[in-house]
Amino acid sequence: MRFTKTQPLISVIIPVYNGNGYLPAALLSILNQTYKNLEIIVIDDGSTDNSYEIMKNFAKEDKRLRIFKNPKNLNISHTLNRGIKLAKGQYLARMDADDVALPHRLEKQIKYLLDHPEVVIVGGQCQTIDITGKVIGRKHFPRTDKQIRDALYTTNPIQHPTAVINRALLPKNFTWYNAVLPPAEDYDLFFRLGSYGQYHNLKSMVLQYRQYLGSSTFKNPVKTFSATLKVRHLAVTKYGYQPSLKSQLIH
Repeated sequence: MRFTKTQPLISVIIPVYNGNGYLPAALLSILNQTYKNLEIIVIDDGSTDNSYEIMKNFAKEDKRLRIFKNPKNLNISHTLNRGIKLAKGQYLARMDADDVALPHRLEKQIKYLLDHPEVVIVGGQCQTIDITGKVIGRKHFPRTDKQIRDALYTTNPIQHPTAVINRALLPKNFTWYNAVLPPAEDYDLFFRLGSYGQYHNLKSMVLQYRQYLGSSTFKNPVKTFSATLKVRHLAVTKYGYQPSLKSQLIH
């Protein structure tokens, strides 16, 4: 995609908490995207390491970075909601401080959203990497709107840091991330987004997702399971989601 001044702005939102080990690679992967019309909102959520110093150094080199710092650790939902309030773009891209975006990620995703204005959220496929950045596997996600809707009750069918959301399809008073549902805040959001547009995952690999014992995936499995059950209950009782009989039997 050739850059033009009419290309829409993508706001990339990156929450950071004690991310000094992997943050430079994450920031470089966004700064080096083939799609250039970006603002990169990086928010330090009360880190006790030198994450904020890293953020400041990067911001000196590239004015697309807008850096902020929470007064204390507030949690990921509060931090993401702050980032969304600060964002100027119609399109909101998620990124985590320990992952690596592949170079054409945002170019491919914005092209898909522009070609499919009925889609409210687009994700993609992932490679998994270890602490050294070595590729150790792949994560495959359902692609079509129907496949994603059918899978929602039994699994989270969109990798959160691959998501790009078209907020033009959402009401201005839309409630974004629920502050009491981490680490299932993304799962809850995905259920609610489906009321306003279609889902899609690109067939392309768009992200290297880092897996390690200190990551949020492994930190508190009991809390994750509990939050997931709460989200499923909300989906059925409040959001109007109707799981298939097969999904209910499985879960």
